[in-house]
Amino acid sequence: MITKKIEAALNKQMNYEFYVSAVYLSMSSYFAAQSLDGFANWMRIQAEEERTHAMKLFDFIIERDGEAKLAAVAANRTNAGASCPV
Repeated sequence: MITKKIEAALNKQMNYEFYVSAVYLSMSSYFAAQSLDGFANWMRIQAEEERTHAMKLFDFIIERDGEAKLAAVAANRTNAGASCPV
């Protein structure tokens, strides 16, 4: 059993990890569109690492009879004319 305060903090971190994963995946897409396949692959790997962190927190919360509360992941901002994604 975990306290509501700890559960809230863990949920906040879990959702942050999912958000960062989405940012890395967005960057992977950008690099792929620029034919920078090595960078695209590296960003995809980083995205998976962050998702793994999020899932560890998800499982930790559930295993302690808490409720993992998933928030909507905000859309990543991109600027088609910019040289850098996000």
